[in-house]
Amino acid sequence: MMHRRLLAFAALTFAVAVPMLGGAQGGRRAAADAPARAAVPTDGVQRDSSGNVIFNREVYSYPRAGRRDPFSSLIETGDIRPMLQDLVVVAITLAPNDRQSIATLRDASSEEIYRVRVGSVFGRMRVVAIRQREVVLAIDEFGNTRQETLSINVPVGGGRTP
Repeated sequence: MMHRRLLAFAALTFAVAVPMLGGAQGGRRAAADAPARAAVPTDGVQRDSSGNVIFNREVYSYPRAGRRDPFSSLIETGDIRPMLQDLVVVAITLAPNDRQSIATLRDASSEEIYRVRVGSVFGRMRVVAIRQREVVLAIDEFGNTRQETLSINVPVGGGRTP
């Protein structure tokens, strides 16, 4: 009895599976008989002598002269220094020509001294103007430029020594 049930189940499975397989193959035949895909127009495409398409790629260059490595960490190299909050204006020497004026700045964290003129670049800052009691800096931060002013702290007695 069990044997008959298995034979009946196998026959039923075979009867269902064969038409399904035939339909799948028929679908493949229909796809094979279908017209080819529309061809992509290749007018004006450059080809080499063997008929292969020539691809022209954009070429980028990075002029290294006077610039940092763009892939190195700013924190590890120290290129992000000096920080604006660490700078202190120590002295300003004004000249009749604005371009000849000199400001002396000190980095309070590293004790480094910067003697700058209008147009000088140090770190990510550029000196825009040197005035009697202040230095105006343009700071470039990731493509955005902002201006900050550092003022000199003059003691109450005038700041001059005899």
